[in-house]
Amino acid sequence: MDHLIRVLVVEGEAFFRRGLIGSLEGADGFSIVGATSDAEEAYRLTDNESPAVALLGTTLMDASGIQLATEFRRRFPAVATILLSHNEHDDEFFAALRAGAAAYCGRNVDELSLQEFIRRAASGEYVINEQLLSKPYVAARVLDQFRTPMDQGQPLNAALMPLTDRELQILREISTGHTNAQIGDELGISSQTVKNHVTSILRKLAVNDRTQAVVTALKRGWITLDDDVEAGDPGLTSKPTSRLGSDLD
Repeated sequence: MDHLIRVLVVEGEAFFRRGLIGSLEGADGFSIVGATSDAEEAYRLTDNESPAVALLGTTLMDASGIQLATEFRRRFPAVATILLSHNEHDDEFFAALRAGAAAYCGRNVDELSLQEFIRRAASGEYVINEQLLSKPYVAARVLDQFRTPMDQGQPLNAALMPLTDRELQILREISTGHTNAQIGDELGISSQTVKNHVTSILRKLAVNDRTQAVVTALKRGWITLDDDVEAGDPGLTSKPTSRLGSDLD
């Protein structure tokens, strides 16, 4: 049997929620691991069922879809989120982009398109970046948001960095050759949490291992080999990439 993409459905309206479930259950390649209209239940299901993709409606009982996507990015960085809007508009698209959603679409999206969005999101793609090209108003807002950092001398790639502050912090630790366990001890988090962040980093950067992630970040100016010295610890220097450790450490 082919690998099934594990999908969580979070939607406030029962009729539409059942429609999503029925559509995906009738298609090849998907497994519905849970469905709810409640944000807290969505977090519990994600903890227990480990979905690859979460479909998030924008009208929930106890939170907005944007709030939920933002919280998913913080708590479950390895889970891709797709926003299903009750009423599509550019301001919400911009908010979805900032929340780290992999895709944004309205409820009138056809079944095949939604299935393709899910497949691409599960493989680590950010379809929302392509969707941005068809929304000049939102694209202008994105450029305006980053204009000030660029004017202050930051590289364009640094301004557009897709990683969270925590992911960037972990990537800097990886560049020193630390294992997940060592990074966890340094940051006061579990090695499993570090592993989840590493998975998210690899997915966002579309690379296969930690070494490629560090090389990509160095090329784009997101980290430098003397980050640790600049941070105030002159005793730390980056180790060769051959010592960056295993993705499963």
